[in-house]
Amino acid sequence: MMAILDWVSEGTLVHQIFRIIAVVGFAMAVLQVILRLLGVGDHVDLPDGLDGDGDGGHAISWTTVAGFALGFGSVGSILLNANYSIPVAATGGAATGLAIGASFYFLMRAFSRLKEDNTFNIASTVGKIGTAYIRIPARQGGGQIQVVAQSRMVTLAALCDEEITSGEKVKVLAVIDSETVKVERVG
Repeated sequence: MMAILDWVSEGTLVHQIFRIIAVVGFAMAVLQVILRLLGVGDHVDLPDGLDGDGDGGHAISWTTVAGFALGFGSVGSILLNANYSIPVAATGGAATGLAIGASFYFLMRAFSRLKEDNTFNIASTVGKIGTAYIRIPARQGGGQIQVVAQSRMVTLAALCDEEITSGEKVKVLAVIDSETVKVERVG
C-alpha cells in the first residue's frame, strides 16, 4: 500500500492526478471482481435514465467507468513520464480509456448472453413449416420432420392423418409430447 502511495505522490500535480485516476480505476475494477464473486453485481443509478447495471445492456456501468479510469490514468501517466505534453497525455489516456471501457462493455455484454436459457421448447414449432425427413405413415407414427425453431434446425417425431412422403413440406399443428408433433401436408 505504501508503494502505491509513494508512486502517486511522485512528480508534478498533473502526474499525481493521472495516477490517482488510475488507482481509483484499479480499485473499482478489483471491487467489481469481489462483488461479482459474492453475487452482488454492479448496479449504479445515473441521471437521465442512463442506468448502468453492468449486464451488457448499457454502455455506462461501474465496469466501463473503471476500465476508462484505469486506461486514462495509466496511459496519461506513462505519456507524461515519457515527456509528452499534457494535451497529448490527456488525449492518449482518453483514447485508451475509451478503448478499455468499450472492451469491458462488449465483454460484459457477451457474458450476459451466456445467462440466457436456450433450452429447446417444442411448443415453439407449432405453426412452423418444415420438411418430412422420414416418411410419415397415416395415423401410425414412426415418421420424422425437420423444422427450424428457436434459430436451430430440429428433428422431431411426427404423426399425421394422411401419409406424407420424405421431402414434402409440412406444417406443425400441435404438440403431442416432448418429442412428437402432429403435422399436415402443406399445399
